[in-house]
Amino acid sequence: MKTFRSFTVFSLIILAGVATRPSLAQTPVVVPPVVVFDSFGAGNAYNHAIVWGVTGAAASGGYRGQAESFVPGVSGTLSSFTLATYRFAGSGRSDFFIAQDNGSGPGTILESFPDTVNNANGLLTINSSGNPLLQAGVKYWLCDEPTDSTTSNGWYYNSQGQANGFAFERSQWSWSPFGPPPAVPASGVFRVSVIPVPEPSMLALVMPGAWFLISRFKRGAVLK
Repeated sequence: MKTFRSFTVFSLIILAGVATRPSLAQTPVVVPPVVVFDSFGAGNAYNHAIVWGVTGAAASGGYRGQAESFVPGVSGTLSSFTLATYRFAGSGRSDFFIAQDNGSGPGTILESFPDTVNNANGLLTINSSGNPLLQAGVKYWLCDEPTDSTTSNGWYYNSQGQANGFAFERSQWSWSPFGPPPAVPASGVFRVSVIPVPEPSMLALVMPGAWFLISRFKRGAVLK
């Protein structure tokens, strides 16, 4: 009976520990992406009337970039982001970036998405290939810069009243923060998804216990 109980416990450990010990798995574990920031309303609702400008030097008003901050609710590697855009004129191209916060705006770039065709009046989803790690509770920035002098795009406002403050630029990667509320109008609408990863503190608690129970099973198998 002791051996049966030990074997049952060991089997449960194997099933629960597949994600952290891939060598024990028969097939790869696919972890679906989760949304860690979302300022869209129900059914992808957003403000269709007002946009923040993203324009090149030749566009009306001159060069302007827009950056929006976000704080992930869960740690994970970047999977994708979605925003609502509008093309006024020109090439319709933008360069997107995910960046760390430097205390007053976008800092070190974690991943670049250059020369993106941004010519739809609607949703634009961009998938990550570099999959940088985003940590829960840490501030990051989604940045939109004009690719060339003719770019004249817009980034729609959210319709949920979210106004976290933003940053804008009048020359490439020269950001000025604007905010916080109530001085700043609504933030640009967007969504960020990640592939979640276990928190280091959780692994530190789980792994010693798992190995202890495995060693107990091995000892029980010898003594049966």
